[in-house]
Amino acid sequence: MLKIDLRKRNYIAVSAVSFFYLFAWSAAMSFFVIWLGQVMGIGSTQTGILYSANSFMALVMQPLLGFVSDKIGLKKNLLLGILLILLPIGPFFIYVYGPLLKSAFWLGAIVGGLYLGFVFNAGYGAIDSFMDKISRKYGFEYGRCRMFGSFGWAAATFLAGRIINIDPNITFWLASFASLLAMIALATTKINLSTEEKERADSVKLKDTFGLVKNKKFIFLLIFMIGVGSIYDVYDQQFGTYFVRQFSSAAAGNKWFGDLGSIQTFFEAIFLAVAPVICKKLGAKRTLLLAGTIMSIRIVGSSFQWGPLWIGAMKFIHSFEKPLFLVAQFKYISLNFDLRLSSSIYLGCLFTSSAMSIILSPLFGKFYASIGFSKTYVIIGILACVFTLLSSKLLTGDKRALNYGNKFAEGEQVTA
Repeated sequence: MLKIDLRKRNYIAVSAVSFFYLFAWSAAMSFFVIWLGQVMGIGSTQTGILYSANSFMALVMQPLLGFVSDKIGLKKNLLLGILLILLPIGPFFIYVYGPLLKSAFWLGAIVGGLYLGFVFNAGYGAIDSFMDKISRKYGFEYGRCRMFGSFGWAAATFLAGRIINIDPNITFWLASFASLLAMIALATTKINLSTEEKERADSVKLKDTFGLVKNKKFIFLLIFMIGVGSIYDVYDQQFGTYFVRQFSSAAAGNKWFGDLGSIQTFFEAIFLAVAPVICKKLGAKRTLLLAGTIMSIRIVGSSFQWGPLWIGAMKFIHSFEKPLFLVAQFKYISLNFDLRLSSSIYLGCLFTSSAMSIILSPLFGKFYASIGFSKTYVIIGILACVFTLLSSKLLTGDKRALNYGNKFAEGEQVTA
């Protein structure tokens, strides 16, 4: 009875953490590019620099957070710290970040990169990895608690699309309130750690983490992340500006962009409940390749300016692609690597995406400004397609991973 109650309690708690954390992220960042352009008067090239700054700061922190996450296992200290630092996100945007970008752009880029890079770009990986670990321990699907995060993102985007035309500062205050609720939800989790689990976490050493760079499977996974994960980030960063330009007024475009984001993430949440079934049927490798294929097609499709309905439909397809990507990524890690290092591996993948974003964000920011969004999207889509095809040869299939006798393939035992 205790096992069932504890499973339900932790499922509800981490689902709530996911909901409120991604609500906060969406409230602060889903209209970031529109806030920069319409409110702050910042162009595409400088916007690319700001995204690059966020990625650079995350680049420094992600490996460290990955190691710490593996070292402490399922202890909550790290996540509580991330959420506590996230709490003043509203005042930060209103009284620090915004004024700095106007008066001293480069200083604002550095300060914003430090803060936003930590609480979102790096902190997200630690929170997501925690959810994966606790879902394996208590026997519920990661995708079915992560889906509440998508519901949170959808709710915040829906509200932000309306509020930004009234006062964008309100959305920043909502982000702070949501982070407080996320802290309360995390505090309600109850995790019983066995002596074996504590010893397993304590056994993690820095040399184990650094040793990943010699692992061919890890390198091949990073190649996939470079060509698919980071490429999508570059596509998505300034999509809001492109979409809003399809309308006769910025206010109308803002509203419809908010509605598009909320509808997309609502269906993303629903599909997160289905994605584990598809991943189990196809296998982790094939599911990752399917996500990459869908992404390549829809990014190229976005280049055709056939009106906001068509462009919105191309963005909406992300609702099916992202859940496949998220679920398959954790499944691939569990099949091919030592689960003691699961956080280091996952944040290593995010590290690679951040590294590439540093290079690609300003580069494609210049492309957007010089050759336009349509032609740039064709380039991005072709790159994603090339890396997907390459990864079909490099990634390890599920049967091969099991045949290698990987002792970590079945994951951790469910205990309570």
